[in-house]
Amino acid sequence: MQEVVVELIRVSKKYGRRQLFADINQLICPGECIGVTGPNGSGKSTLIKVIAGLLRPSTGEVNVRMAGKELAADQRMSCFGLISPELIFYNAMTGYENLKFLARARGWELSDEQLQNCLETVGLNGRRHERISTYSTGMRQRLKFALLEALRPPVWLLDEPSSNLDEEGKQLVKRLVDKALARQTAVVIATNDLEEVRDARQKIALA
Repeated sequence: MQEVVVELIRVSKKYGRRQLFADINQLICPGECIGVTGPNGSGKSTLIKVIAGLLRPSTGEVNVRMAGKELAADQRMSCFGLISPELIFYNAMTGYENLKFLARARGWELSDEQLQNCLETVGLNGRRHERISTYSTGMRQRLKFALLEALRPPVWLLDEPSSNLDEEGKQLVKRLVDKALARQTAVVIATNDLEEVRDARQKIALA
């Protein structure tokens, strides 16, 4: 994995007259965890989308560098792995089929063994041939992490990562984040749960 550094320079976002956040400066480096906190409606999810390139900032810029080289907008998407409540799977396909299809869409052709290992990591291998329509919300959340494990992008952007998970699932998320940081993945966590970002090296607190 090549090292990726993301830099936010005076990033602001507003909708009409409503200012969500302003003048955010932040360096996101390999192996670091950044916490984004704040009340509902403060712009946590919006900031995650701005970092991912899904939304444009109203002012400021987001720079992405790989191995010291600035990446163009069309080169950045492969750097990010996003977990969001808005990420949905195909209900008519199985968990295994979703994982294989979405990995292939990102240019990864994974073997049956690799896909099963990713599903095993999140506790879903025994349910891999069941359709997504039968999955609980917690199982779907686990499948999102299986996709991150399959792709292993250099930057994880996690929006409410423990949403809909039981205590065992929350502990799984913590283990996966710790493993990602150990292999020098940069992790950004947007959450209302301060326990999720207790060990974050830096925090962005939105009002």
